[in-house]
Amino acid sequence: MDVSAYLVHAATRQMAESDAIEEQFAEVDALIARAERAADGLPAEPPSESAAELTEQERREVEEALGLVEGRDRQGRRPGHAA
Repeated sequence: MDVSAYLVHAATRQMAESDAIEEQFAEVDALIARAERAADGLPAEPPSESAAELTEQERREVEEALGLVEGRDRQGRRPGHAA
């Protein structure tokens, strides 16, 4: 195989891999885009009393979600870090 054919083959393969990756994560990208659009309509700072309006279950769910955002799994561990 000459250099030109090799480069064409490599580029074609890379494009196919990139397309497959984009397709695999399309739902996640769409979810992120929807969340960002929804967040644009929210105030920058929620009123401090809004936390008091949450039920205990809602507070736990918020804490769990924030933990996931910070990189902790559901058992409170950070994957890749020593316990």
